[in-house]
Amino acid sequence: MRVWVFDQFYYPQASENRLLFPFPGKHWDPQVGMQQYDDHLRYLRRADELGFDGVCLTEHHYTLHGLPSPNVMAAAVARETSHAKLVLMGNCVPLHGHPVRLAEELAMIDVLSKGRLVSALLRGGFMEWYSYSVDPTTAREKFEEAWDLITECWTADEPFQWNGKHFHYENISITPRPVQRPHPPLVMAANTAESIEWCAKKRVPLATSFAPTEAMKENFEYFRKYAQTECGWSPGPEHAMFSRQLYVAPTKAQAFAEAGPHLAEFWHEIPVARKLPERVERYRNALRTDRSFDYKKRKTGGAQFLVESLAAEGQDKGPSLDYLIDKGLAIVGDPDSVIEQLRYQQGQFGAGTFMIYSPFATLPLDLATRSIELFAKEVMPNLQD
Repeated sequence: MRVWVFDQFYYPQASENRLLFPFPGKHWDPQVGMQQYDDHLRYLRRADELGFDGVCLTEHHYTLHGLPSPNVMAAAVARETSHAKLVLMGNCVPLHGHPVRLAEELAMIDVLSKGRLVSALLRGGFMEWYSYSVDPTTAREKFEEAWDLITECWTADEPFQWNGKHFHYENISITPRPVQRPHPPLVMAANTAESIEWCAKKRVPLATSFAPTEAMKENFEYFRKYAQTECGWSPGPEHAMFSRQLYVAPTKAQAFAEAGPHLAEFWHEIPVARKLPERVERYRNALRTDRSFDYKKRKTGGAQFLVESLAAEGQDKGPSLDYLIDKGLAIVGDPDSVIEQLRYQQGQFGAGTFMIYSPFATLPLDLATRSIELFAKEVMPNLQD
């Protein structure tokens, strides 16, 4: 099983303002921000040194997690690392007015990294749509057209025209060209039926997270069923990717004590598990159609499943650490228990790639670094089979 380190570049300062969205600029400390970027670059360089297969960057706006431009940071990470894949998880395509420009930037990253780019092209989430005033009624079709246009940019040997529904170009011929041929590997994060079906049609790996094990298992089962019955192919373990918040320490007690408060803060902050202002919630609702979750037993997405489950167990103010571990939402413990938890989830999902979601929320980077160092030494060698 391949293991990637998923870094959301969380702003490290704890305060009551962390839940504000959009996050007011007056609460951002430039000195803290500069140190944050330096520290995370060192963290990702250490992950590369430890032999992790990839490092993941994300795009988010107006908030304290993710990066407004994962591409800019990927260019910096490319020069700080030499082995790990640069996984952009990913670019929110409807936010990019010119897909050709995005294709050029991604090709540059592949060149800078000497052929290590893995690119997720995403439809984007409701907070991104709100941030950029994206029209929800056209976001999916723009995303799908842009996907085909970007891959054509990477692979066309001669200049070409493009006259689609949303994008029109008289003459396209990008340079540089990607190092990887025919183009850098593509992956897709998906939860709704429509997105999972697109993933199967394009025969690319499916990545998913932020749902209990039983709910997330349904994503991969539907992906495989649709690929086999409608698209004529059978996804293997290399086509299944999942991420979890993970923390490992020499003992369970130490792991729980060190990670517990920061996991509580993470699940207190995460948008999928809380309500936002109505003007933002309208965009969330626009992500779903009547059939988006028909493939699930409960007919709801993983986030809604989580919210309902927490409320049913009297945990509407946030999940306990025991609940997170029991539902598979977080993997915490000593090396042996972490191996056991990971093997179980890998078996449930048939997954070939695991993304360590760390650091999370306010977890200090020195603790996150110690965790991935112990993981690399005691856990990762036991996952190779």
